[in-house]
Amino acid sequence: MEINRKGKVLIIDDAPSVAKFTSDALKKEYQIQVATSGEEALEILQTYCPDIVLLDIVMPGMSGIDVCKKIRTNPNFTFMKIIMVSSKTQIEERIKGYEAGADDYIGKPFKKMEMLAKVRVFFRLKLAEDQLHEMNEKLNEQVRIRTDQLIDSVKMAAIGKSTAGIVHNLNNPLQAILGYSELLELKFPDNAHIQKLKSSAMLMKEMIATILTTSREENSIKVDNIDLNVLLMNQMEMMKANNFFKHQIRTKVDLQPIPLYKGISAHFSQSLGNLIKNAVDAMYKTDKKILSVQTRAGEQNIQITISDTGCGMAPETIQKIFDPFFTTKPLSAPNNEPSGTGIGLASTQEMIESYGGKIEVASQPGVGSSFKVTLPLSTT
Repeated sequence: MEINRKGKVLIIDDAPSVAKFTSDALKKEYQIQVATSGEEALEILQTYCPDIVLLDIVMPGMSGIDVCKKIRTNPNFTFMKIIMVSSKTQIEERIKGYEAGADDYIGKPFKKMEMLAKVRVFFRLKLAEDQLHEMNEKLNEQVRIRTDQLIDSVKMAAIGKSTAGIVHNLNNPLQAILGYSELLELKFPDNAHIQKLKSSAMLMKEMIATILTTSREENSIKVDNIDLNVLLMNQMEMMKANNFFKHQIRTKVDLQPIPLYKGISAHFSQSLGNLIKNAVDAMYKTDKKILSVQTRAGEQNIQITISDTGCGMAPETIQKIFDPFFTTKPLSAPNNEPSGTGIGLASTQEMIESYGGKIEVASQPGVGSSFKVTLPLSTT
């Protein structure tokens, strides 16, 4: 809002001499519009929004009182200042004006300086109220945004706790699978299918342990000096449990020396793991399947770029991908096809931003996507 803007005044008076006198008194400091009747004034107000209205009470046709009431029914004119002008100075007449919504009253004949002084006072008041209203609107918007963020955080925390509980409960049937696979291995030591069953169960056991450890580490908020290059390699190694990744994805890895990064290891395992998994999923139905992972260190930050040659995204999709529960993938899919819940990228962005970092996305439909994570290095 412009604090030093020129004020707008609407003069409503059926006497041309009075309207001219008032206009001449104010035109050096204010923009002026003149109406000679209430009906004309209401027409002007459809396109002209004055700060101050100087309104004659006694006019042929629609009276000043009726015009004032009409103005006050329009929510767009809530802060508009109305000064009644009349030769009738009885208290009853003033009360009618105030009850109709007038802010002040000036009697005819009036002095030029008196009129100018009143207009100046009410214009300053109008500016202050406009500024207060604008600040209140901004504050309401900030409160709304923060409330939405808190709601999303609560949802994510609840999902995390539920997931940890579900994963923990998987341990019991998994132990039975492992036990029976070991018994079968003793009976049929050369059977490749039994060995594959056992190795798959062991891998699942390790994955469950990793998830539960991650959950415990997040709760304990253990801060370490993290080698992000090693962490990225570990995440890609874990992806080899996915047959599609193992047999169809070609990787291009360019990890430059970067300093250790202080943080919670589980945060970055989950965040970067989400980005790698999404990149792999995006290439499920494309002919060209190349996953590129790159790290760079600058003087003030570390950059991690994870790119794919997948299906790519349209601009309208990019705008939504960090919204909680937004996903272009089905919740479940047959034959190990990609599926998702829409919480991976939302949680990734939240974690990266909690370290003062940011995620930038570049994507082109039919070409692929690139996610660049920038993490600030401490200057202390």
